[in-house]
Amino acid sequence: MDSENRNKRDLPEVVADILITLDKVQRDVSALQQEMGGLRQEVGGLRQEVGGLRQEVGGLRQEVGGLRQEVGNGFDRLESAFNNMTTAVLDAMNRQTERYDTVHTTQNTQQSEVKELRQRLENLEKIVYKQAG
Repeated sequence: MDSENRNKRDLPEVVADILITLDKVQRDVSALQQEMGGLRQEVGGLRQEVGGLRQEVGGLRQEVGGLRQEVGNGFDRLESAFNNMTTAVLDAMNRQTERYDTVHTTQNTQQSEVKELRQRLENLEKIVYKQAG
């Protein structure tokens, strides 16, 4: 509409035009308010989700801490078991070495005694042959 025609309109038309425009604006504002309410609800839901995720992360951190401690304890137990096994093996080796040393010493002593007995036997044989001869 051009301004000449607009000026010629009567007051009820202008008021009706204003009321129609006002109604459109009010509906637009109402739609925006509804949309904002939905967005607020969405944001509130997201905040709750973030809070829940934070709690989950906190729980997971505690679990990881507990698992780290369990692994550390496991390694400590493993180290202790390994040390005990090493000690047992070394003890067994030492006992076996002592047995070997004892057997070896006994064999050497017996070999010396046998050698000594042979020497005495040879000496006795020589004496017997001299007397017989």
